Amino acid sequence: MAITPAPALEKGLKILEIIAKEEQVSFNELQGLTGYNVSSLNRYLHTLRHCDYIQKNSNNKYMIGLKFYSLAEKNSWWQALIEVTQKYIIQLSNKFQISLLLIGYTNEQYIVLTKQAHSNNITMMKIGTCKYYDHDIAWALPYIDHLDSIEKENLFSSYIDNNIITEKDMKTIKADYKEKGFVYDDGYRNKNILRIGVPIYAGDNKPIALLAAGTFKVHLENREDEVIKAMKEVSINISKSVFTLG
Repeated sequence: MAITPAPALEKGLKILEIIAKEEQVSFNELQGLTGYNVSSLNRYLHTLRHCDYIQKNSNNKYMIGLKFYSLAEKNSWWQALIEVTQKYIIQLSNKFQISLLLIGYTNEQYIVLTKQAHSNNITMMKIGTCKYYDHDIAWALPYIDHLDSIEKENLFSSYIDNNIITEKDMKTIKADYKEKGFVYDDGYRNKNILRIGVPIYAGDNKPIALLAAGTFKVHLENREDEVIKAMKEVSINISKSVFTLG
């Protein structure tokens, strides 16, 4: 029996400690290490996932989540995600002369985890910048799209009500994302700037992060398809490198 005045909290912290130590662990392994019954363990894990303290990878194992990483700055899968992505965005930036961000998703906000700004192009947001999901549809759309229908429509409506984007442009950017699987902002926010966002997955259906590119339109000179193809390949490679065991 737990001897603390908050036994549920103690059990949740024990789960976090095990996952942080093991780096990735299955449900059955957690049950064996904690001794918790199936229903209790499911309840604790659901709460920790909902709050972004843990995440599931493509092997259906639990690892620490973005909220845990942002609090502890622990060398983890999130740190590996940043390190692996940094190598790729340097290559993409040099090849196409564009600026890129790695944006991480939490339940409440998105955060800029790392960036590579090209000297001849736009600077984009600073590392550590946090924004709520009603701030910028281009970077928020992949996360919003996985939400339940009511929450999703409320957020979409807020963009239109606050004159952030027109209803016509909202329909276009949503339809493009549904069809193509990436965000294509062809000047909805700034007519001179093109923004592209390709989601990164860790095994769950919802995106864990976004590979985001921004550029003055004149810089690409009809190379948009080439950039998108390269970003999609990089997104897949990042997921394989960070979240899948060889």
